[in-house]
Amino acid sequence: MDTSDTAPPSPQRAIGVDVGGTRTKIGLVSADGSLGIPYSLPTPRDPRELCAMIARETTSLGERAGVGCEVPVGVAVPGIIDEDREVVELAVNLGWKDLALGAMLREALSAPIALGHDVRAGGMAEAAWGTGKLLPQRRLPDSGNLPPLADLLFVPIGTGIAAAVVHDGKVFGDRFTGEIGQVMVEEPYTGKRMRLEEVASASAIGRRFAEQIDHDAHALVTTDGGRPAARAVVDLAREGHPGAERILVSALDTLGQALATIISSVGTLPVVIGGGLAEGGSIVLDTLRGAIQSRLGVVPTPPVLPSSLGMWAGCQGAALLGMSRAIAEAPSSSDAPGPAADKAPRPSDHEAAR
Repeated sequence: MDTSDTAPPSPQRAIGVDVGGTRTKIGLVSADGSLGIPYSLPTPRDPRELCAMIARETTSLGERAGVGCEVPVGVAVPGIIDEDREVVELAVNLGWKDLALGAMLREALSAPIALGHDVRAGGMAEAAWGTGKLLPQRRLPDSGNLPPLADLLFVPIGTGIAAAVVHDGKVFGDRFTGEIGQVMVEEPYTGKRMRLEEVASASAIGRRFAEQIDHDAHALVTTDGGRPAARAVVDLAREGHPGAERILVSALDTLGQALATIISSVGTLPVVIGGGLAEGGSIVLDTLRGAIQSRLGVVPTPPVLPSSLGMWAGCQGAALLGMSRAIAEAPSSSDAPGPAADKAPRPSDHEAAR
């Protein structure tokens, strides 16, 4: 059988690193998506300190898990990322601009490295191992034993809002795709123009409730007993609090406008909501679907579903990036030596993975 075009197998495990504005999540991810030894640490502001921490922690995690240094490491970061050049063009929450993070990581780590965008990575993980498993999935040719991906629109709602479109077995778009939180909208009650994430993010919902409804609820702006701020507003709305319901519904209605525009452009992909707001249940999901439906006209309304992977989607997606990069960088069988090289030693597993 001719195997000249057969893709090399993907590694069975990879380490995922999800760099957040305040904390960095790390875990060992298997080819079936299962997450082992997950933990998080404060994110250093200095990028060289961050790279040193990633090198130290991934080495320690590999030793604890009994895996070698050849295990790929995928790193997902927020902001505007040029994944081809491995450059972070802008990450406001981290204070980075035109940062050659990929080169810095390669200086610090000996393992195979992949660098990508946190939301696009999370979308891949959801499409492969999360809610995507409930939907039809597609495997790309030459993808080795990487998991198939479902078509979906992944929208994590946290401190900010972004989106990732997964279609035909891959993530769609360039480095600017999905920055919907930066789209200018009108605040529903003041008419003031502001960014979407200043109206409909989890932190914005808590802030707007404190500003417009209950000035003593300052704690809701950032947290509520360790939960995302919006969850407290969701709980109040579910109990019938009219002010909380007004703030929540107006936020979801504004978000629905943006998502309806995306859906009418790319097709009726299932919408998967991530972040703490996704745990709000029907009062969030049904309200958001209604807001989308009211604007689509003849376009069918897709289902609106909660994320299955939750807060670890970015970490698992980062590991999937690492597995994908290992596939891309591995030599194909067409590069194998001819008969004259039959006596050459077999490459080590490390060399094969690279």
